[in-house]
Amino acid sequence: METQVYQQKAQKLVADMKEIIDVKGIDLSSALKNSGVSEADAKKILEGKKLPALEEFLALCEISGITFSIPSVETPPNPM
Repeated sequence: METQVYQQKAQKLVADMKEIIDVKGIDLSSALKNSGVSEADAKKILEGKKLPALEEFLALCEISGITFSIPSVETPPNPM
């Protein structure tokens, strides 16, 4: 059940990403050339036929201009 929820959230993120790419008028073919993502895979992902692997997701985020940061976590010098 949880997996299905995450799949739905991922599909929504990809749909939003596709909309951003379309609205910005990004030439996906050109943008994909140095991304490591094939046009065929990008098409499947953006059409909702395939969930992206992490590297594909990050490449499409970069292409669409989506950025995020992971907060740093301080750890104590002495493990418990």
